Amino acid sequence: MKAESCKRPGLHEHLLTIAQKLPTDFEPYGRRKRHSSDCSCGCKHLLPLAGQLGLDWGVCANAKSPRCGLLTFEHQGCPEFESSERHVRRHAGS
Repeated sequence: MKAESCKRPGLHEHLLTIAQKLPTDFEPYGRRKRHSSDCSCGCKHLLPLAGQLGLDWGVCANAKSPRCGLLTFEHQGCPEFESSERHVRRHAGS
């Protein structure tokens, strides 16, 4: 995908329509109530997409996760979240 296509209007919404939604995702994407961290909190298994899309989108690489191998919006979450060391250190002083 070319960098300029990441700025295409409606691309984020399009990805939301094609990303697989699972019952284990947080509401409103799945059935789980939000009571723990989601991928936006620095999951070490979320491999970000290139460019600006990587700020919100990635692919899960956690073999224990039901989202493994799937295009994932950062707020979908899963029950196998693990914080990255880099994220923990960055927010430790907050």
